[in-house]
Amino acid sequence: MKSQKKALVDWFLKNRSVFPWRVQDPYALRDAYWVWISEIMLQQTQVSTVIPYFERWMERFKDVNTLAEATEEEVLSYWQGLGYYSRAKNILKSARIIKKQYLGILPSTRKELEALPGIGKYTAGAILSFAYHAPEAILDGNLTRIFSRLYSISFLPQNKKQADFYWAHATEWAQSPKAFLVNEALMDLGRLVCKVKTPNCSVCPLKNSCKAYLNQQTQSFPPTKIRRYTAWEGLVLVIESQDGFVFFENSESSPFFKNQYCLPHFKFSKTQSKNFPIQAESWVSFEQVISFTFVGAFKHAITTYKIEAQVMHLLLHTNASQNDPRWFSKKNLFEKISNAFSLKALEKVFNSH
Repeated sequence: MKSQKKALVDWFLKNRSVFPWRVQDPYALRDAYWVWISEIMLQQTQVSTVIPYFERWMERFKDVNTLAEATEEEVLSYWQGLGYYSRAKNILKSARIIKKQYLGILPSTRKELEALPGIGKYTAGAILSFAYHAPEAILDGNLTRIFSRLYSISFLPQNKKQADFYWAHATEWAQSPKAFLVNEALMDLGRLVCKVKTPNCSVCPLKNSCKAYLNQQTQSFPPTKIRRYTAWEGLVLVIESQDGFVFFENSESSPFFKNQYCLPHFKFSKTQSKNFPIQAESWVSFEQVISFTFVGAFKHAITTYKIEAQVMHLLLHTNASQNDPRWFSKKNLFEKISNAFSLKALEKVFNSH
């Protein structure tokens, strides 16, 4: 394996990608805060998408202490468009803990890092490896794909036993004084060469020891993950007051958006009558309504749900309660709201006028 690691690192140093969260010198320690934020942003998100978000974030929240003093509303506004908003909420929770317990400096042990909200085994390993140069393993989708092909592993890490098997390989690769280079090299190899559909095996520094390549079975590894989605069909309400405010709720009953502001929504079949739905009375009395209009539909996917939603615009003859934080002025809705599901519904309403 020593020769494999050398070939991999040599390839990496010649082909290393440039990102705003990486320092110019590949041997230098990286800022732990930068590693943390970039790794959380990169979860389920393309690198090209993350770059401008990361740059804006660091302009506003330059360090842990600055972030810890921000409001959740502002943090979510800087996250808007990245999705999976629980990630941003956990970042803020962790920042406040780090400021209080660790004087604004990310801890340097796996146990302490994994105790923080939203920091799991992979992110903790990345922080320890890239920021502190500890010989710690990492394992993400890129490394899973590389190991599956390299060793002809016919299963994915979908349970603890399978995950432990992959982590054992990751740990073996991290046993090196330059583990931080090996880990980053593996990440770049997965992103640039050992791709999902079109691996460029001819330039891979590990091809001579890759079982899938040698057996001409690259496309067979890793095995295809079976994704199961739950269909959800419903209606989204855009409730607008006479004085130009829109109502949002922070509902525990939503299957998708617990603990974040979102437009009211409920199950509703597209074959149902286009009369005023009785479910809407949970939020507004029909006596308050001047008009209600079905303005279109949209599709949305989140976690394990595939959503088809119709949108209804309700215009009220009453004003919004000025003491109720659930009413948002429609003048700056698209800057204030970070929920992509709600934004799609709002676009149906305000682009239809």
